[in-house]
Amino acid sequence: MKKLLCLILLLTACKPADDNFINGYIEGEYVYVAPAASGMLDEVNVVKGQQVNIGDKLFAIDKEIWQANLQKAENDIEAATEQQKAAVAVLINAEKEYNRAKSLVKNKTISEANYDAKLASFESAKAKVAELKALTAKAEQNLLQVKRQYEQNIATSKANGVVDDVYFRQGEFVTAGNPVVSVLPPENVKIRFFVNEKTLPQIKYNQYVFVSCDGCKEELKANVSYISPSAEYTPPVIYSNESRDKLVFMVEATFSNTTDVLPVGLPVSVRIK
Repeated sequence: MKKLLCLILLLTACKPADDNFINGYIEGEYVYVAPAASGMLDEVNVVKGQQVNIGDKLFAIDKEIWQANLQKAENDIEAATEQQKAAVAVLINAEKEYNRAKSLVKNKTISEANYDAKLASFESAKAKVAELKALTAKAEQNLLQVKRQYEQNIATSKANGVVDDVYFRQGEFVTAGNPVVSVLPPENVKIRFFVNEKTLPQIKYNQYVFVSCDGCKEELKANVSYISPSAEYTPPVIYSNESRDKLVFMVEATFSNTTDVLPVGLPVSVRIK
């Protein structure tokens, strides 16, 4: 059906323009949102046709698993922090005992063996605190990593737009990189039309064109955003005078006002002057 539409548009575009009106249609470039990792689709938060904004939740993969991993990572930090506090308390006491023994051993009040024991306890307490600091830092790093993975599997919209389609249902398994939702931002809606060799020089990048349709109350303004550098033609290509009239160049334009966008696939007429 889409090929047939394009063929009709190509054929009509090759005809001489009537009062500079050219047939075209509305096209859209979709934003496909996929999970970063494979897993079970636990949540689908949108439906087709729903308006979404930046930051809105779209779907979640293995949410319960990552919530459990997140809770465990937070518990590991809490446990490591408590152990570190206890070790610091031991270190403070061991340091006091060592400093006291250091002054007493000078006066021969305690034996060298007693002093060595206090020193060993102090060094051991310092090593334990250092070990637990490293353990706490590792737990904090692990928490950050789990948070990133958790957030990656809770997909949010990166653009304002309309949900075009939802490709999976809750409870289905989704592989990494496989789109679950497609969103069409209004700025990604464009008018596509084809012009022949004679009309091409009349069109410049960023110039205004005017779009109308059967249901449009008035013409809508758009800006030319792309002009194909190469011609399109159905083979065989024979560059005779007759065949040159059949060469067409694709042109795209975006709506000047994104509130004016028309439905994708809608046939339109484009006035270039």
